[in-house]
Amino acid sequence: MKKNMRILVVSAVMMLGTTTVQAQFGNLVGNLKKVKETVEDVNKKRNGDIEFTRGGTVQGFFRTRTGEFILDKTHPDGERKGKKVIFKVEKNGDVMYDDGRKVGEVLKDGTVNFHGEQGYLKVQGDGSVMMDGEKVAMINDNGQVFIYDVLIGTAKGLDKKYAALLYLGIYHNKESLAKSKAELAEVKRKQEAEVKRQQELAAQRRAQAAKNPTRTSGSSNGSTQQKVREYSIEKGSARGYVDENGVVYNWSHTKVGQLPKGNGDITDGTGHRIGSVWSGDIKDSSGNLLCCVTSGGSISVKGSNATVAEVKANGRIDMSKDSKTLGYCNCNNHVWTAAIIFCNLFKF
Repeated sequence: MKKNMRILVVSAVMMLGTTTVQAQFGNLVGNLKKVKETVEDVNKKRNGDIEFTRGGTVQGFFRTRTGEFILDKTHPDGERKGKKVIFKVEKNGDVMYDDGRKVGEVLKDGTVNFHGEQGYLKVQGDGSVMMDGEKVAMINDNGQVFIYDVLIGTAKGLDKKYAALLYLGIYHNKESLAKSKAELAEVKRKQEAEVKRQQELAAQRRAQAAKNPTRTSGSSNGSTQQKVREYSIEKGSARGYVDENGVVYNWSHTKVGQLPKGNGDITDGTGHRIGSVWSGDIKDSSGNLLCCVTSGGSISVKGSNATVAEVKANGRIDMSKDSKTLGYCNCNNHVWTAAIIFCNLFKF
């Protein structure tokens, strides 16, 4: 068989030439890859696989057909060394580890027994997750999981009871949740202090503006010029503003850039060109396409028309794959929001 195959290949080379055969062979390999990808997609749909993420990164999937959580994590040693860690939820609600041990239960009333504790969690109808009478998490209808009001991960389409089992049972216990609560409380305290500081700075600017009112150019009645409207920018712990004229400021209200009203150049705080906008296309200073923004707020990148992120009505940008929020800028201009948050042209 192998000998006959070699004869066929040699004959093809002689008849078609090396370049032609190589091209056809390359096309064959490419087609085989496409077939493999198609088969994998079909298998995922057939098995009802639901990906779950933590911190914006896929950590594994839940196989609906078999009731298995298949983690990307592998066993470091033992009989299952190198094999993926699996938890299976049986039809009766029993949670089984891949070594055959029963490690918990998921009951129809929303109770999750885990870590050897009865009533470890209770999932309410609205997605609230209670532990010892305290609300520790919230799972919304989009599969986003918030622990102490902070987005931890996403498992869109996964039963909320199973999501609670995964994120607060498999990935957490009471001790780690208590530690997270303390850490998040400190983060929240710092954020509140920053908000207060920003409010004080804004009050100081208003007081200064009241002392030195700006007169309207050419006005004969001495009326003051109307203040330019500003919109807040939030990205992680960074804060800033963009006004209705496209001027971008950092948290201390220092100008860091300028966006065009329509098509035109994007400049930094000193007036140097750092990019451009043309019909929804945002490019860097070298003309490389950073992203395309539609009138509806869909964002795509070079080489694909697929939506990778979306500007929501409130100015929030979410990634399409895992719903991770990148930041906010409610300036009612999708292109400006994408340039500031998604493209990060002003380094927030």
